[in-house]
Amino acid sequence: MWRACFEHLLGWDFAKQRSSDVGGLFGRIRAFYGSSEYTERGSLHGHYLIWLEGACNPSDMHIKLRDEAFRQRFFSFFEHIIHHHLPDIEVDIDPKFEPRVERPPRPPLHMLDSEPPSDVVNEWLSTFTSQIKQCGEVLQRHTCRAVCHKYGNDSVCRFLFPHDIVDESTFDADTNSVIFKCVDGTVNYFNPVILVCCRHNHDLRCILSGKSAKAAMFYISDYITKMDTKTYEMLSLLSRAVSRIPFNHVAESPSSAARTLLHKCLSQFTRQQQIHAQQAARYLRGLGDGIPSHATVPMLSSLLISSVKESMRVRCADDDASDDEEPIRGRKMHV
Repeated sequence: MWRACFEHLLGWDFAKQRSSDVGGLFGRIRAFYGSSEYTERGSLHGHYLIWLEGACNPSDMHIKLRDEAFRQRFFSFFEHIIHHHLPDIEVDIDPKFEPRVERPPRPPLHMLDSEPPSDVVNEWLSTFTSQIKQCGEVLQRHTCRAVCHKYGNDSVCRFLFPHDIVDESTFDADTNSVIFKCVDGTVNYFNPVILVCCRHNHDLRCILSGKSAKAAMFYISDYITKMDTKTYEMLSLLSRAVSRIPFNHVAESPSSAARTLLHKCLSQFTRQQQIHAQQAARYLRGLGDGIPSHATVPMLSSLLISSVKESMRVRCADDDASDDEEPIRGRKMHV
């Protein structure tokens, strides 16, 4: 499904590994990277970073936003592709309505004509707007539940709902803050076409600062590296592994006993690890957990630090301290 979304809605040509000539909903894409995570029901829960062609870095963008004409075009573009409110229409929604198990409506064939009849266009726009309202109420409107108040957030929603109401998108030149329009504080950021065609909840954000980019990077990294086993499950597995170790360690050295304990714990974790069939299929096909637009090379932080030291001829001030005794980030380094 994600390939169909990127190919037909976002205009990505997988054969040529570049954006199509006409682009997609967001214009022409330069690259993207996503992480594949699966919910307990086995459905894909992905996180994607998308780079657009012609996009400026945050510093240049903040300079351009000081120009009123550019600022109007900028906000017009993003308010068109990212919505924070649902259509103000009355629609009867069946309590049993589940958009994720239904196909999206098909536009009439006359919509493909160069000049389709006005009555056909109006009827399709009415149908599409009703679908936005129905799908949005079910998928995009946030209702606080018990999960919203985990980790000590007893009085507030940890997902920061409801959002502050903003009548008009603005740019603060003093703080370089970009504030987008928000009409409904309980609706998540979404794209109407993606919502109706894909029929799943999603959250779209525009990253316009180094702080936002860093937050997105850490957020996606946490999802990639987080353990599927809960803490209480881990403790239960460790307790079960320890209980299976025999107590006759008279002739066994402490190092051998520690090795046996570690082996038992790892074996217990391996036996209890569960993955979904979709995830197993990706591994068997050699696809891994990442969904990149281009081939990527894994880079470990220790190798990166070593490469920087070697290229910059960096020498640590304290040569006697070992890596285990003092973390690299705590060392004073000079060229």
